[in-house]
Amino acid sequence: MRGVAVPSVVMVLAVAASGIVAGADIGGSTAGAAVSASKAAFCGANDSIDRASANVDSNAGFLAVLKSHPHDLTILKKNAPPGALGQLVQETVNDAEAAVSSNDANALNNLPDGGPIDTYCGVDGNGKPLPAYFGKGKSTAFCSTFVPIYQAAGNAPNKAGVLSVLTADQAQINQLASELSSLPKSIRAKATTAVDKAQTAITTKNPSAIGGGNGNGPASYVALYCGQNQ
Repeated sequence: MRGVAVPSVVMVLAVAASGIVAGADIGGSTAGAAVSASKAAFCGANDSIDRASANVDSNAGFLAVLKSHPHDLTILKKNAPPGALGQLVQETVNDAEAAVSSNDANALNNLPDGGPIDTYCGVDGNGKPLPAYFGKGKSTAFCSTFVPIYQAAGNAPNKAGVLSVLTADQAQINQLASELSSLPKSIRAKATTAVDKAQTAITTKNPSAIGGGNGNGPASYVALYCGQNQ
Protein backbone atom coordinates (compact mmCIF):
# COMPACT_ATOMS: atom_id res chain seq x y z
CA MET A 1 0.00 0.00 0.00
CA ARG A 2 1.22 3.40 -0.92
CA GLY A 3 2.68 5.56 1.87
CA VAL A 4 2.67 9.32 2.17
CA ALA A 5 11.71 6.04 2.83
CA VAL A 6 12.95 2.39 2.73
CA PRO A 7 13.93 -0.81 4.57
CA SER A 8 15.66 -3.63 2.77
CA VAL A 9 12.90 -4.73 0.43
CA VAL A 10 14.72 -7.79 -0.79
CA MET A 11 15.51 -9.09 2.69
CA VAL A 12 11.98 -8.61 4.01
CA LEU A 13 10.41 -10.26 1.01
CA ALA A 14 12.82 -13.16 1.02
CA VAL A 15 11.78 -14.01 4.58
CA ALA A 16 8.08 -13.67 3.78
CA ALA A 17 8.24 -15.64 0.57
CA SER A 18 10.19 -18.49 2.15
CA GLY A 19 7.51 -18.78 4.84
CA ILE A 20 4.76 -18.96 2.25
CA VAL A 21 6.48 -21.63 0.18
CA ALA A 22 7.24 -23.71 3.27
CA GLY A 23 3.60 -23.58 4.34
CA ALA A 24 2.45 -24.74 0.93
CA ASP A 25 4.87 -27.66 0.86
CA ILE A 26 3.97 -28.94 4.33
CA GLY A 27 0.22 -28.64 3.90
CA GLY A 28 0.02 -30.01 0.38
CA SER A 29 -2.03 -28.72 -2.52
CA THR A 30 -4.98 -27.60 -0.35
CA ALA A 31 -2.76 -25.40 1.78
CA GLY A 32 -1.04 -24.12 -1.34
CA ALA A 33 -4.36 -23.15 -2.88
CA ALA A 34 -5.39 -21.40 0.33
CA VAL A 35 -2.16 -19.43 0.37
CA SER A 36 -2.64 -18.43 -3.28
CA ALA A 37 -6.22 -17.34 -2.63
CA SER A 38 -5.16 -15.36 0.41
CA LYS A 39 -2.41 -13.59 -1.52
CA ALA A 40 -4.79 -12.86 -4.37
CA ALA A 41 -7.28 -11.28 -1.98
CA PHE A 42 -4.53 -9.34 -0.22
CA CYS A 43 -3.01 -8.00 -3.41
CA GLY A 44 -6.41 -7.19 -4.85
CA ALA A 45 -7.16 -4.96 -1.86
CA ASN A 46 -3.72 -3.40 -2.01
CA ASP A 47 -4.12 -2.75 -5.73
CA SER A 48 -7.50 -1.12 -5.14
CA ILE A 49 -6.01 1.40 -2.71
CA ASP A 50 -2.92 1.98 -4.85
CA ARG A 51 -4.93 2.77 -7.96
CA ALA A 52 -7.36 5.00 -6.11
CA SER A 53 -4.46 7.04 -4.72
CA ALA A 54 -2.33 7.10 -7.88
CA ASN A 55 -2.92 10.81 -8.48
CA VAL A 56 -3.09 11.86 -4.84
CA ASP A 57 -0.34 14.21 -3.71
CA SER A 58 -1.46 15.24 -0.23
CA ASN A 59 -2.23 13.61 3.11
CA ALA A 60 -5.78 14.94 2.97
CA GLY A 61 -6.30 13.30 -0.41
CA PHE A 62 -4.88 10.00 0.78
CA LEU A 63 -7.05 10.10 3.91
CA ALA A 64 -10.10 10.50 1.68
CA VAL A 65 -9.05 7.40 -0.26
CA LEU A 66 -8.63 5.38 2.93
CA LYS A 67 -12.04 6.48 4.17
CA SER A 68 -13.59 5.10 1.00
CA HIS A 69 -11.79 1.74 1.26
CA PRO A 70 -12.49 0.36 4.78
CA HIS A 71 -13.26 -3.08 3.36
CA ASP A 72 -9.91 -3.21 1.59
CA LEU A 73 -8.11 -2.34 4.83
CA THR A 74 -9.92 -5.21 6.55
CA ILE A 75 -8.93 -7.61 3.77
CA LEU A 76 -5.29 -6.54 4.06
CA LYS A 77 -5.24 -7.35 7.78
CA LYS A 78 -7.11 -10.63 7.39
CA ASN A 79 -4.87 -11.91 4.59
CA ALA A 80 -1.51 -10.48 5.66
CA PRO A 81 1.41 -12.81 4.89
CA PRO A 82 3.45 -14.28 7.74
CA GLY A 83 6.71 -12.99 9.15
CA ALA A 84 8.18 -9.51 9.04
CA LEU A 85 6.07 -8.45 6.08
CA GLY A 86 2.89 -9.42 7.89
CA GLN A 87 3.94 -7.34 10.88
CA LEU A 88 4.52 -4.39 8.56
CA VAL A 89 1.05 -4.85 7.07
CA GLN A 90 -0.62 -4.93 10.49
CA GLU A 91 1.24 -1.81 11.60
CA THR A 92 0.43 0.03 8.38
CA VAL A 93 -3.28 -0.82 8.44
CA ASN A 94 -3.61 -0.06 12.16
CA ASP A 95 -2.06 3.37 11.61
CA ALA A 96 -4.26 4.00 8.57
CA GLU A 97 -7.40 3.03 10.46
CA ALA A 98 -6.39 5.25 13.38
CA ALA A 99 -5.96 8.21 11.01
CA VAL A 100 -9.40 7.55 9.54
CA SER A 101 -10.99 7.18 12.97
CA SER A 102 -9.48 10.43 14.23
CA ASN A 103 -9.97 12.20 10.88
CA ASP A 104 -6.36 13.34 11.20
CA ALA A 105 -4.54 13.60 7.87
CA ASN A 106 -1.30 14.54 9.64
CA ALA A 107 -1.28 11.12 11.32
CA LEU A 108 -0.49 9.63 7.91
CA ASN A 109 2.99 11.12 8.21
CA ASN A 110 3.72 8.23 10.56
CA LEU A 111 2.72 5.47 8.16
CA PRO A 112 5.53 2.94 7.59
CA ASP A 113 7.00 2.67 4.11
CA GLY A 114 4.62 0.52 2.08
CA GLY A 115 7.15 -0.37 -0.60
CA PRO A 116 7.70 -3.96 0.60
CA ILE A 117 3.95 -4.56 0.49
CA ASP A 118 3.71 -3.40 -3.10
CA THR A 119 6.80 -5.38 -4.07
CA TYR A 120 5.25 -8.53 -2.56
CA CYS A 121 2.31 -7.97 -4.89
CA GLY A 122 4.55 -7.23 -7.86
CA VAL A 123 3.39 -3.63 -8.31
CA ASP A 124 4.65 -0.12 -7.75
CA GLY A 125 3.01 2.45 -5.48
CA ASN A 126 0.43 3.30 -8.14
CA GLY A 127 -0.66 -0.30 -8.65
CA LYS A 128 1.19 -0.76 -11.93
CA PRO A 129 3.19 -3.97 -12.52
CA LEU A 130 6.84 -3.64 -11.60
CA PRO A 131 9.00 -3.15 -14.70
CA ALA A 132 11.45 -5.79 -15.86
CA TYR A 133 14.30 -3.51 -14.81
CA PHE A 134 13.18 -3.39 -11.16
CA GLY A 135 16.20 -3.70 -8.89
CA LYS A 136 18.61 -4.29 -11.78
CA GLY A 137 20.77 -1.31 -10.87
CA LYS A 138 20.82 -1.56 -7.08
CA SER A 139 24.50 -2.54 -6.97
CA THR A 140 25.64 0.16 -9.40
CA ALA A 141 27.61 3.29 -8.55
CA PHE A 142 24.81 5.37 -10.07
CA CYS A 143 22.25 4.00 -7.64
CA SER A 144 24.56 4.29 -4.64
CA THR A 145 24.62 8.03 -5.37
CA PHE A 146 21.00 8.37 -6.43
CA VAL A 147 19.21 6.53 -3.60
CA PRO A 148 20.34 8.71 -0.65
CA ILE A 149 19.30 11.84 -2.54
CA TYR A 150 15.96 10.28 -3.51
CA GLN A 151 15.23 9.21 0.04
CA ALA A 152 16.17 12.60 1.50
CA ALA A 153 13.99 14.37 -1.06
CA GLY A 154 11.15 11.99 -0.26
CA ASN A 155 11.34 12.92 3.40
CA ALA A 156 11.24 16.66 2.68
CA PRO A 157 7.98 18.33 3.82
CA ASN A 158 7.38 20.29 0.62
CA LYS A 159 8.93 21.29 -2.72
CA ALA A 160 11.01 24.00 -1.08
CA GLY A 161 12.46 21.30 1.17
CA VAL A 162 13.17 19.11 -1.84
CA LEU A 163 14.98 21.99 -3.51
CA SER A 164 17.08 22.43 -0.38
CA VAL A 165 18.06 18.76 -0.51
CA LEU A 166 18.96 18.96 -4.19
CA THR A 167 20.99 22.12 -3.72
CA ALA A 168 22.97 20.57 -0.89
CA ASP A 169 23.66 17.53 -3.09
CA GLN A 170 24.48 19.46 -6.26
CA ALA A 171 27.90 17.84 -6.63
CA GLN A 172 26.36 14.37 -6.42
CA ILE A 173 23.68 15.30 -8.95
CA ASN A 174 26.33 16.52 -11.35
CA GLN A 175 28.07 13.17 -10.84
CA LEU A 176 24.83 11.40 -11.76
CA ALA A 177 24.66 13.48 -14.92
CA SER A 178 28.11 12.28 -15.93
CA GLU A 179 27.02 8.63 -15.54
CA LEU A 180 23.77 8.77 -17.53
CA SER A 181 25.35 7.33 -20.65
CA SER A 182 26.26 4.17 -18.74
CA LEU A 183 22.65 3.34 -17.88
CA PRO A 184 20.68 0.73 -19.84
CA LYS A 185 18.35 2.07 -22.53
CA SER A 186 15.28 0.95 -20.56
CA ILE A 187 15.84 3.60 -17.89
CA ARG A 188 18.25 6.11 -19.45
CA ALA A 189 15.60 8.55 -20.73
CA LYS A 190 13.78 8.65 -17.38
CA ALA A 191 17.03 9.14 -15.50
CA THR A 192 18.09 11.91 -17.87
CA THR A 193 14.82 13.73 -17.34
CA ALA A 194 15.05 13.34 -13.55
CA VAL A 195 18.60 14.69 -13.43
CA ASP A 196 17.78 17.51 -15.84
CA LYS A 197 14.82 18.57 -13.68
CA ALA A 198 16.99 18.55 -10.57
CA GLN A 199 19.72 20.60 -12.20
CA THR A 200 17.19 23.09 -13.59
CA ALA A 201 15.58 23.50 -10.18
CA ILE A 202 18.98 24.15 -8.60
CA THR A 203 20.08 26.61 -11.29
CA THR A 204 16.82 28.57 -11.34
CA LYS A 205 16.17 28.17 -7.60
CA ASN A 206 12.64 27.30 -8.62
CA PRO A 207 10.96 24.42 -6.73
CA SER A 208 8.28 24.15 -9.42
CA ALA A 209 10.90 22.87 -11.86
CA ILE A 210 11.06 19.66 -9.84
CA GLY A 211 7.66 18.53 -11.08
CA GLY A 212 4.79 16.69 -9.40
CA GLY A 213 4.93 14.86 -6.10
CA ASN A 214 2.47 12.00 -6.56
CA GLY A 215 4.99 9.29 -7.35
CA ASN A 216 4.57 9.52 -11.11
CA GLY A 217 7.68 11.59 -11.83
CA PRO A 218 10.75 10.27 -13.67
CA ALA A 219 12.73 9.92 -10.44
CA SER A 220 10.28 7.28 -9.22
CA TYR A 221 11.12 5.10 -12.23
CA VAL A 222 14.82 5.50 -11.56
CA ALA A 223 14.16 4.51 -7.97
CA LEU A 224 12.56 1.26 -9.19
CA TYR A 225 15.67 0.55 -11.24
CA CYS A 226 17.63 1.02 -8.02
CA GLY A 227 15.36 -1.38 -6.14
CA GLN A 228 13.39 1.29 -4.28
CA ASN A 229 9.62 0.75 -4.44
CA GLN A 230 7.78 3.59 -2.69
